[in-house]
Amino acid sequence: MTDATEQAPQSRPRKWGVIIAGIVLAGIAVIWLGRDSAALPDEQKLVSVRIAASSIGNPEQLNKELKTTGPLGYAIHLGGFQEELKRAGFRFDGIVGFPRTAAALLGMMSGQAELASTGDSPAVLSRARGEKQRALYVTNPNSVESSFWVVGRKGGPANFSELSGRSVGLLFGSTFDYSFQTAAESLKLKNISYTQLPTSAALPALQNNQLDAYVTSPSVAKLWVDKYGLTLVGRLGDVEGAARAVSVISAREDFLAANPTFAAAFWRGLKTGIDGIRKDPEAYYRWAADATGYSIDIVRATSAIDFEDKAISEDGVAALKKLLDFRVKNQVAQSSFSVDDWVLRQ
Repeated sequence: MTDATEQAPQSRPRKWGVIIAGIVLAGIAVIWLGRDSAALPDEQKLVSVRIAASSIGNPEQLNKELKTTGPLGYAIHLGGFQEELKRAGFRFDGIVGFPRTAAALLGMMSGQAELASTGDSPAVLSRARGEKQRALYVTNPNSVESSFWVVGRKGGPANFSELSGRSVGLLFGSTFDYSFQTAAESLKLKNISYTQLPTSAALPALQNNQLDAYVTSPSVAKLWVDKYGLTLVGRLGDVEGAARAVSVISAREDFLAANPTFAAAFWRGLKTGIDGIRKDPEAYYRWAADATGYSIDIVRATSAIDFEDKAISEDGVAALKKLLDFRVKNQVAQSSFSVDDWVLRQ
């Protein structure tokens, strides 16, 4: 992993037209877009806000702005996020890309960003390590995006019951890992050989019969099934007892302490994205498809739009408590903590 280091502002504005699709642990895609690097004179007094997120791309290129899909990405696309932050004295300076969400959290804690957008498991494990961050936004455990898919090689396992004794690839400590482990426990699967693999390495491993199955986001899985003819082993959301995942946006405690008005401004800005999606879902689907490179049919089939009208979902908090208990029981989390104290209710 290469840590990102901030680069000096350029003397001239530069526009970037390269689009690179990426995945956040809950299946969130990201794209690189260009922006003017020179701040407007009246923005010099505003407090800078950057968001760390997972991406496929070079995390050192901080002069490229990263945008996510989902309500946050759409709020940024519509401009409502930036406007709400600016009214409260903050300036949105883009999203900093990292290879994985665990790395994004480390980047946030090292000062490369003020916030981090991640899946639930990396955020909980970060807090269990004692890292001083608070959960600003917790989604509800929706049935679409938390239902991760398991994709198998051609001629390999055709359903969950055939996974015992097989090799399964995933990212250790990720939300995919947590969801699959709970499903495997519920299904009483035995003797699974786990392999740590990023998405980029998983596809050729499946195609070359070096791996039996891989756990990934619905959008990636559907693309592989449709385009490469791989097997859909099953959806984890269909397994009774499988964990329902949530998405989390965290912020450093020192940043929140120095800026007590930020949390409310952040939620007002993000809420503009939720309102925009509700007003015209098809416009959101078209934008997300264009941003990520997925077909609009894949976006429709794998995107959830049942957002709540508050920053902290109580159902999401309950899901986080179950996750923490599971990680402590399996000795993955270094310590337990109070989830109720960690989330920042408004």
